[in-house]
Amino acid sequence: MTTADDFVEHVARVRERFASKLNDKVTASFAALEKMSAGGDDTIETVIAAHRLLHEMYGVAPTLGFGETGKAAGGALTTIREAAKAKRAPTAAEIAAFKSGLERLREAAAADLRKFSTARMSDAS
Repeated sequence: MTTADDFVEHVARVRERFASKLNDKVTASFAALEKMSAGGDDTIETVIAAHRLLHEMYGVAPTLGFGETGKAAGGALTTIREAAKAKRAPTAAEIAAFKSGLERLREAAAADLRKFSTARMSDAS
């Protein structure tokens, strides 16, 4: 039987795993931006993969206490939503908006990770 303590421990492990991979996800999003900007045969697949990654962050981050990250991921997600839905390369304007959204995401993730780290150190004391 699962207890409330088991659930709290499970969520804490999921939160740790999310935090440990967050910078990599932001880096992957910027790599997708570079690929989109360059064009090429895999641009559409890159748009769809970036959209999926951001959608996951948008949905999961707030649940795990990374609220600003979730909001910023949602903002970046919105900038490429139409391109992903239409399975087309983003326009120059969409790429510029995506870049701005990713810069906000990087800042939000860094801030949320600082809060997470501080809270974790407080819990350890």
